Amino acid sequence: METGKPQHPDSGDERRERKRRQILAVAREIFLRDGYAGASMSEISACVGGSKGTLYAYFASKSELFRAVLEDFLTRHEAEISGTVAGGGAPGEVLRAFSERFLEVLLRPENLALMRLVYAEAGRFPEVGQAFYDSGPANAEQHLADYIRGAVEQGYLRADTDPLLAARQMILLSQGWIHNRRLWNVTPAPSEAEIRENAHAAVRTFLAAFGA
Repeated sequence: METGKPQHPDSGDERRERKRRQILAVAREIFLRDGYAGASMSEISACVGGSKGTLYAYFASKSELFRAVLEDFLTRHEAEISGTVAGGGAPGEVLRAFSERFLEVLLRPENLALMRLVYAEAGRFPEVGQAFYDSGPANAEQHLADYIRGAVEQGYLRADTDPLLAARQMILLSQGWIHNRRLWNVTPAPSEAEIRENAHAAVRTFLAAFGA
């Protein structure tokens, strides 16, 4: 007599999701290594295993696959950033937390590599830049704009503040000089103290412009 828990084979949906994630992982490595133009669906298919027909059953084109890679990659960081503003509160503390986390996420080596890829390819392939913006920066802008809108309603910020414009300016302030210099690989990774200092400076400038 057999004992133990009954075995439940994976459902078709589970197998499909596992395969999809395998494709995304392989495609991400090839895109980062070879660039958007240099990556081919044939090579991705060969590295995943199986036919090109199988790959196209999941993603109809290279641009669709690239967008999916970006969405999967950036979504994993989105909760970290949006969580800093989700609870509301006074701008001084909330925006410092946002600024520090935002810059820390941007400076991770895998994120810098992805941005370098996008910047290199967006001139020839505008869909690459659009996919990146939609998957990452646009979401960060919207989360921050929602917080700023609430801060305006609570009287923390000027009543005439445009939430989306203010969010975009806060994001640029948060990047500061550090992000571009790391992106261009002209300085070493900043210390935690340098990131905190940049965040404090960003918030001071922001509140000087938008504080009630």
